[in-house]
Amino acid sequence: MVECIPFTRLAATPWANGAGRKADIATDDGWTLAFAWLDGPAPFSDYTGFTRTITLVEGDGFALDFAERPAITVARIGAPATFDGGWPAQCRLLGGPCLVLNAYSAQGRWRHAVRVVEPRGAGPLRAGDFVVVLRGQVWVGGVAGGARDSLRIGGPAAASGSVDALVAVVRFDPG
Repeated sequence: MVECIPFTRLAATPWANGAGRKADIATDDGWTLAFAWLDGPAPFSDYTGFTRTITLVEGDGFALDFAERPAITVARIGAPATFDGGWPAQCRLLGGPCLVLNAYSAQGRWRHAVRVVEPRGAGPLRAGDFVVVLRGQVWVGGVAGGARDSLRIGGPAAASGSVDALVAVVRFDPG
C-alpha cells in the first residue's frame, strides 16, 4: 500500500521559535519530516539532541552560519546537508525565498537518511520509506504524486517517473 500525502493539504504552522513557518508531512515520537519556507534571514529553531538534514526544493539557496563552526551553503536543488540540530544556526538567503525539505531525528533513538535520485534510482523501497517528489510526476505501486507531494510506502515497492522527475527518498530507522 502507498499513501499519497498531497502538498496542497499540508497545514502551515509556525516554527518552534516562531521565526518562520513549516508544514509537517509526517511525525512520530522522535522524528519529523516537513517542508519549511525560508522567507528571509532568521535564526533556526533549537533542536538539541536531534540530527537535521535540510534539502533545497525551490529557490536560489541559503547559508547556515553556525557559532564556532564552518557555515553550510546550500545552493543546489536536491543536495541534502546534515548537521546537529543543537548548533545555533542563523539562516541567510542567497537570493529570494526558498522552500526546503527537513528531516530530523532524535539522536540515539532514531537515525535517518535522505537520498535525492531519479525515481528509477530509488532502488527497492520498503515499508516506512517516504518518497518526496521534488519535481516531475512519480508513480509508486500505482499511486501518483506530483511536485511537492509525498508518498508514504507501506510495503516493498519500486518507483517510476516522468523524464524530468527528481525525488528525495527519506528513511527513518530505530537506532
